[in-house]
Order: sequence, then structure tokens, then C-alpha cells
Amino acid sequence: MNLIQANAGTFVADIDEIRPQYSNVSDGGSVFQSSVVRPDGIPISATINNLDNQSISSVTGNSQAVAPWYSDQVMPFDITLGGVNEYGAACSAKIFGVEILNEGYGISIDDAVSEMQATFVARVVEPMSAVLSPFQSAT
Repeated sequence: MNLIQANAGTFVADIDEIRPQYSNVSDGGSVFQSSVVRPDGIPISATINNLDNQSISSVTGNSQAVAPWYSDQVMPFDITLGGVNEYGAACSAKIFGVEILNEGYGISIDDAVSEMQATFVARVVEPMSAVLSPFQSAT
């Protein structure tokens, strides 16, 4: 997510989606601002009658390009895997068109770890194959 946001990655979202408004809080007590306002100026506390009176002037008038705030909003991307063993033999594999479907987070007090998991689909998975390594001869 940090990489996508640092490179100004966007996706198309509805203008009335409630987005987390991150703020820098010095004491770390809160990461969200207390007053969230939709980009169209209608407050979160507005009733459905206020939302019904919005005028839409074009097909895309209810959408805008925004930075993703969940990992499943990131556009498809490619992954390259590489590895080298203790003898210097190298290999690589590629996964093309990765789309994240959902994510989960878990904490274990038995192992003192916290983990983030993601479920994804991909268009093509290139199998693991050997790569020439400067640590081994080509024979």
C-alpha cells in the first residue's frame, strides 16, 4: 500500500464512499479524524434525502480517481520471485496480473507474532526456472 501511494497509484471510486481521513496524531491515540466529510461536501451525518438530491451531469459524474485505502483496491500488478541457495544456484518465477481479493490480519500470543495474509488471483504463473548465477559455472 505504501508503494502504491508513494507512486500516486489510483483507482476509480464513488464520490460518496466514506474514506478514512488519516491524520498525524502525536500521542498515537487515534489514526482517524473525528469529522469525516464526503468529497461532494455532504457530511456523513446527512440523511438519505440529502443524498437523493445530488445532481449528476455525466455518466462518470459520481466517480473520481483516488488513492486506495484497502489492498483489494490496488490495480493488478506483477510479482517476480527470486532465490539463491547456499551453493549459489539461482532461480526465479513470475506471477502476472495479480489481483488481491481480500486480506486478513492475525495476532498470536503463543508465537508473539502478527501476520497479514492476502488472497489473490493471477492471470499467469510462470514456473520456477534456473537462472545463471555468477557463483556457479555454466556446466
